[in-house]
Amino acid sequence: MGIRHLHTFMEKNGGFYTVNMEHEILKAKKFTENPLLVIDMKALHAIFSTDKRSLLCGSQFSVVEHMADTFFKRLTDAGAELVFYYDGTLKMNDKWIANQNEKYDRMINILDGIDAEPSLKEAADKFERTIPYNTCIKLKNVAKRHGKFIVSKDLKCDQALAIYATKFKALAVVTHDTDFLIFEGRWQLWHANHIDVNKLITKAYCKQELLRTLRLQWRQMAIWATLAGNSFFKYDELVPFLSEFGPNNQKLYRLAEYVRQLPLRNGKLDDDTVHSILGRVYWNRQVPPEAYEWFRQSVAFYQVNEPVKDSQQNDGDPFAHLLEDEHYVTYSILTDRPYTCTLLFVDYRSSEIGNYYEIIEPIIARMAGILLYHHKEERQDVTLAIKRNHHESHSVVTVPAMFPTAITPPPLIELISKDESVQASLLERKLQLWRWVCSDDLLDVEEFNTVPPAFMCTVLTLYRLRQCGAIRIFEADLLLLIAQQLSKGVFDLTLEPLPQRLNPRAFRLAFVFQNVYHHMARVAKVLGLSEEYRPMTPYDGHRFHNMYNVWTSLKVESEFQSIGDWRFYKNANST
Repeated sequence: MGIRHLHTFMEKNGGFYTVNMEHEILKAKKFTENPLLVIDMKALHAIFSTDKRSLLCGSQFSVVEHMADTFFKRLTDAGAELVFYYDGTLKMNDKWIANQNEKYDRMINILDGIDAEPSLKEAADKFERTIPYNTCIKLKNVAKRHGKFIVSKDLKCDQALAIYATKFKALAVVTHDTDFLIFEGRWQLWHANHIDVNKLITKAYCKQELLRTLRLQWRQMAIWATLAGNSFFKYDELVPFLSEFGPNNQKLYRLAEYVRQLPLRNGKLDDDTVHSILGRVYWNRQVPPEAYEWFRQSVAFYQVNEPVKDSQQNDGDPFAHLLEDEHYVTYSILTDRPYTCTLLFVDYRSSEIGNYYEIIEPIIARMAGILLYHHKEERQDVTLAIKRNHHESHSVVTVPAMFPTAITPPPLIELISKDESVQASLLERKLQLWRWVCSDDLLDVEEFNTVPPAFMCTVLTLYRLRQCGAIRIFEADLLLLIAQQLSKGVFDLTLEPLPQRLNPRAFRLAFVFQNVYHHMARVAKVLGLSEEYRPMTPYDGHRFHNMYNVWTSLKVESEFQSIGDWRFYKNANST
């Protein structure tokens, strides 16, 4: 995230302080009615994933959502205006692939540890620094209740966020990215990873102190950050160059001395100077042909005097309006941007719970078929960013769209229409299409419509898992029962104890269920079904693991009475 080791550098030089967020908002209200906080969405997961034991159980979604909801409400109650920035682009490159492969390797290590059946506490302690956040927790659904939600699709998200914060005179930017120490804006930088959601305190890093420490001007900071190593100019490329500046505790100071000596004309470096810098960076090495562009792009990235481009600007994009209504998946498929497939804790080494790619690929292909049905002449495929099996690396693949033949999808404008009469007239057809995406066998099973809307996504997810042979009947029953119990408030979430140990199969199944549910809920969104049909994942990790251990050893048919009419997956035909 940004410049390597910069947070550590600032902490050694007194460039940080503790901030009470509520007090800062109240203090700022003396000068502006609603102090603006601009929040980097990707940085929020760390705040709500501090309990690694709960995370290994698959998380307690309701508890996490309530915690996030309370946190945002306290900020707005203090008088803050919240704007959330979300990255709407997938940057598929070698770095992305390497990062995904590294995450997968770490997950396999964690899975091996779970297979060894240590206690939950031992597993959490052992893997605390390598356990990723649960990306199936949809914090953006909570965030949009409390503030403006902006999707960046044109500019790099960090730059768009910094430009917005500067233009609208934000009180603070909430992020964990060191790049924001380089942008010039007068806003404060509140570190997301250090937020205490109960006390509303965090660490703040002082950009002005960094400037004073390095004795640089703002126009020089972008050059310094570029040569220190960032997302554009990779640190590994710069290691031989930086080693010339002495030991680690001196490098960033001496790099600043070097930058101070560079000639600037109208605040910029001319081409000859850039080529001279690259010659020194790659001394005794061949200068890559892309190096000049890396350098120029990096320096330009830190400029905050560019026009703000976000989801609300059309710029000739006929589908731009979809981002305003958060139809990200629809937008991605129609514009042929890579569709990402969540891979959290998925183990491709074993076929015990099926091949994850084979479970979800038809779901996405059929969803694409619905969206592209009236655009067949333009395109008949969808692009996926995916890992297909244990032996293949992450990659981008093209998958043919699967078009419905027995039912005609409504045109896009009708699918996403908010007109109540249009929604009502199309409901039966939308539900039929949703069933078809899950399985051909459900296309004409109208009895499915008797399932309450809040449980339809769960039932379809379980049907898909049963049809693929990924889940046993009692496991499907347990997951559906927990969904029903959550809706009825049968148990107190905060009092549900953590299990002592994790069953390896239950551990894997919990995350496969979450991921497939996530994709099935995306289908509901694409079909324009209201939020009651796609609630937050109805799963509680503590409850699932505690009950799983009981259900594997006892006959529990008496528990099925409340869900008996919804168990359509009992008759799922395996494929």
